[in-house]
Amino acid sequence: MKLRASSAVFALVFAAAACGGSDGGSHSSGGATALEGSCPDGFAVQAGENAGFPSDGKSRVFHVLPPEGDPSGPRPLFVSLTGTVQRELDFAAQSGLDQLPRDGWIVAAPVRTCSQNGTSCAQIGTDGRIWEPWYDGTIGGATDDEGPDVRFVEAMVRCIASEWSVDADRIYVGGISAGGSFTNRSMTFNSSLFAGGVASSGNWYGGLAAPASPRRMDRSIVVVIWGGPNDVWPPTNPIANYDPETEQASLYYAAQPDVVTVSCTGSHGHIWPTVMTPWLAATLLAHPKGTEPGDFERTEPPPGFSCVLGPYTDH
Repeated sequence: MKLRASSAVFALVFAAAACGGSDGGSHSSGGATALEGSCPDGFAVQAGENAGFPSDGKSRVFHVLPPEGDPSGPRPLFVSLTGTVQRELDFAAQSGLDQLPRDGWIVAAPVRTCSQNGTSCAQIGTDGRIWEPWYDGTIGGATDDEGPDVRFVEAMVRCIASEWSVDADRIYVGGISAGGSFTNRSMTFNSSLFAGGVASSGNWYGGLAAPASPRRMDRSIVVVIWGGPNDVWPPTNPIANYDPETEQASLYYAAQPDVVTVSCTGSHGHIWPTVMTPWLAATLLAHPKGTEPGDFERTEPPPGFSCVLGPYTDH
């Protein structure tokens, strides 16, 4: 099932563009703030698959879905993070995130090492990871090192910005399951880059998703989603229950004074709730980097979903 975000969602980019801030790695363009782009020496980014991207001594792969039409000015960018089972572009299609470029977004889909190596992602990694899809937060103890996947994603975003104009104040990340776990890692370690994220049924890893040392996150928005009592994996003889995982994430974000935390519950189980994608896109766009937390106004989610400001009230 594919959903197209409405033109009203796209219009929010321009309606709020004038309130965008700036930082040392960006420059102003047309009222918005363009991220300064840079790629590794000799690497040229392109639409579609990008292989051979050097990061942390490894060769990585990512996909780029560029904005359609003839967009002017910096574009919002969404980093799409799949989980254990779905391949990267399959998740982008199932979630409806691959439709965002019709409304001016850039969508980037980094590829898991296990996926690009053609090995099973649902296994213990050869390097000791307890779960294969994404590296960070699943090996060793608590740390203040963000890890190679977080660094890879930021380098990917900055490389994309060398070819397409990226709005530095509207860079978002989101994913399902292991991708939701990696969203938690990306937001807690790199809120200086991301204006917000959507952690759908993600693990908290007993606190390993976040830095070991207390760290104040930059102003941002995080939507934490729980799929109800059936939000477990695998469906038969589950080893992961996302009730306590999502609750711990929501409590962490809600304790951050500069983070708007939106906690959402549905009954969709352990899958990205596709029907929410247009609402999620509009919610993120309405909260660019630097927005005062008190200025956030929550709109009603699609029927069948309940969203509250702050941590969960139902589990």
